[in-house]
Amino acid sequence: MSVRLKFLGGVRTVTGSSHLVLADKSEVLLDVGLFQGHRDEFYQLNSTFQYNPRELDALILSHAHIDHCGNLPSLMKKGIRCKIYATPATKDLCKLMMEDSGKIQEEDTRYVNKINKRLGLPLRKPLYTRKEASKFTPLLMARDYVWQKMSLLLFLMPGIY
Repeated sequence: MSVRLKFLGGVRTVTGSSHLVLADKSEVLLDVGLFQGHRDEFYQLNSTFQYNPRELDALILSHAHIDHCGNLPSLMKKGIRCKIYATPATKDLCKLMMEDSGKIQEEDTRYVNKINKRLGLPLRKPLYTRKEASKFTPLLMARDYVWQKMSLLLFLMPGIY
């Protein structure tokens, strides 16, 4: 069996941490951080993925910093269906942080659109809204650190259990 690791974000930068672990029959994503930068780059990098979110077998969140979990709502919009594993504290914090992130994006979009309207430029949409930010919670499962490490092995090597 071969296992490959793809570095998707947080490489040569301190934001947008995301890593895809690929095995013969499994795809497990480690973190799905929000890339933070200039508006156009922010929207482009956070709304496109180098993998099909519908094909993920699991998502494991290391912790609740926005650069490690902040792009969960974008994955929901792209159709993620797998379970999302996090510690109980990370699960609780993610709910609050995603709602706050959605609020900030709505407010920023309102501000930019006020200027764009005055200048005759196209209006923008937020990456995700507060409402969209809450949709991932049914997939979020609280597990301790040991279980998270074991689940990674189980997804990558299904015959060992």
